Amino acid sequence: MSGRYSPGIILAMCLFLTLPAFGQRQIAGVVGMPPVRFGALAAGDYDGDGDDDVFLTGELRNGTIHAALYRFVERRETPIPNSAPKIDAVYERVDFPKRNVKGGSVIWRDLNSDGRLDILVTGLAIEEQTTTTTTYKPATDIYINGGGTFFVNGTSGLPGVHRSRADAADFNGDGIVDIVLGGESETGAVMGVWLGRGDGSYYPGPTSFEALVLTSLAISDIDLDGDMDFIAGGFTATGRPTVRLFSNDGTGVFTREDTAFPELYFPSAAFGDIDFDNDEDILVSGGKLAPTILRGETWVYRNNGGNRFDGTLSGLTGLFGGGAYFRDMDGDQDLDFVTWGQDDLSDPEGQQLQVFENIDLSFLRIARLRGVLFGALDWFDADGNGRLDVLITGEQEGKLIITLYEF
Repeated sequence: MSGRYSPGIILAMCLFLTLPAFGQRQIAGVVGMPPVRFGALAAGDYDGDGDDDVFLTGELRNGTIHAALYRFVERRETPIPNSAPKIDAVYERVDFPKRNVKGGSVIWRDLNSDGRLDILVTGLAIEEQTTTTTTYKPATDIYINGGGTFFVNGTSGLPGVHRSRADAADFNGDGIVDIVLGGESETGAVMGVWLGRGDGSYYPGPTSFEALVLTSLAISDIDLDGDMDFIAGGFTATGRPTVRLFSNDGTGVFTREDTAFPELYFPSAAFGDIDFDNDEDILVSGGKLAPTILRGETWVYRNNGGNRFDGTLSGLTGLFGGGAYFRDMDGDQDLDFVTWGQDDLSDPEGQQLQVFENIDLSFLRIARLRGVLFGALDWFDADGNGRLDVLITGEQEGKLIITLYEF
């Protein structure tokens, strides 16, 4: 498959319209944070000042690999005569020792249970560089928040991975946060759960998993037994697409459930209680082999209890090569969702974002927007108005962009 349609495909928004539930949207500029390709980003309030900051990785315009924390400074309005004011979200870089990476993932989690958000990063780092050659090495890095400053956890024992996803939760009930990750390591694909010792180091858990290169990873308690389960989507070591659900017995021992998810390329999966019955349902989206090579499909799996899921082809436009989130974007106590990626591989301009509002258990599409290639996205309340906004970066019409869309 051409690199133009790699798993890094995701959207950027370039249309601007009115949504009944949210009112008028506006496009805000981003000052102080660079655009990237092959990137990852995640927002979190690391300094406890009430607004979200951003950790960003990827490749800059000049080809340099990048990773940095950007602290939110202010939302700036510049008056324009006879027009609406220009809005900018202003960030400043927070420097501390770190490794530059691309082609991986970023999450904020409290990894040492001290009440502060730490950073878990995966991706491809430079191992050696000369005037003529560059060699790369998969990396997994943890940056511990020491109260506004960060230090590197250099003894984690986690494998370095790229083409990867990682997340964290207490899987064995000992009060220590553990890590699940999958991706391409130096020796091939890998996936597993690593249990925390409480001193910043991790060791392999008791379950052996088939190796997967991940495009999606989500954690939740699917069976309401008080422990954390997870769903992973991606490719096997032989390149076969797969989405797999794993249930936890409470001690960190996992069993693969026999839910028959469709074989979708570049899949994404998300948990959310969409029917108000207090258990987690699943949305799966990805690319299905079709006469046009790949075409997006989206499935909704309703949780009937006891790890039994009924799946239906949703009728929603399917997207692949991006991702999906369930969140309450408008504060009405039900879960809406955003999904992004490519809808049809035969369409070179088929990258898009779609936003759906949950109205009485029916999802109404309220936005369909153009996208970018090789990008990154996060969905958070950037302007403090109680509604979720979208920060995106990536390649659009051959140029790198970074933009904030405020709702």
